[in-house]
Amino acid sequence: MDSKEFRFELKVDEHALKGYKENPKDLAKLIDKEVIKELQDFVFDNLKDKDGSPEVAEIEIKHFKYVEADRKGSFRLQFLIDRRFCCSDTDSCSADYIDFQFQVEDGMLQAKGGYFDWTLSN
Repeated sequence: MDSKEFRFELKVDEHALKGYKENPKDLAKLIDKEVIKELQDFVFDNLKDKDGSPEVAEIEIKHFKYVEADRKGSFRLQFLIDRRFCCSDTDSCSADYIDFQFQVEDGMLQAKGGYFDWTLSN
């Protein structure tokens, strides 16, 4: 089992970065819908168990940290993986996350994080 890396960039106001510690949801709002779609596809592609057509939903940012002097930081992107099993008419949901490290350069937040599928398989 190995970790796969996901990268993205977003334009940020460098003066607002400290405020995301108290309000990380504000940073989540800056993530473009296209990046969200890429993230959803990335997670889906890296899941070993694709039963129930897993979909990433309810994306949130937590544990935001930023060291202004280094212009680097980290955050955790949490999400749910929803599954719908049409044959048995049941749903299932599990929480997961990706921890990101980032640096800020020229008003761009450049983030990279590794995803690990925690699903046990025999």
